[in-house]
Amino acid sequence: MIRTEVGTHSNRRAAALVLVLGIGTMIGLAPGTTRADQQPPMMTVGYQSGTITAVHQTTFEIDGRTFSLVPDAIILDDRGNEIGPGSIVVTAEVKYRVAKERNDKINRMIIFLPR
Repeated sequence: MIRTEVGTHSNRRAAALVLVLGIGTMIGLAPGTTRADQQPPMMTVGYQSGTITAVHQTTFEIDGRTFSLVPDAIILDDRGNEIGPGSIVVTAEVKYRVAKERNDKINRMIIFLPR
């Protein structure tokens, strides 16, 4: 009889362990939570943030401060796709990096377009 109680206790522990491992595996494989589905974070260390407040022919303003682009500027959307300067629109949120030699020239910008 003692043997049966020990065996039952061991079976319950094993069943609980299998249940916990099974739930953990299901959570790890649930759609929408896998790392392959997630966008990698963009590196924006050293970037400034702002809002486009005006767009002119060759310049634009971010929070009232006038900027232009360096000739080889890189402009990305918030998903990391390269886009053109025509995407610079008033009220768009941006993260930008100014050129080292000129603080009124932007060499890299991420535009968060409204969806």
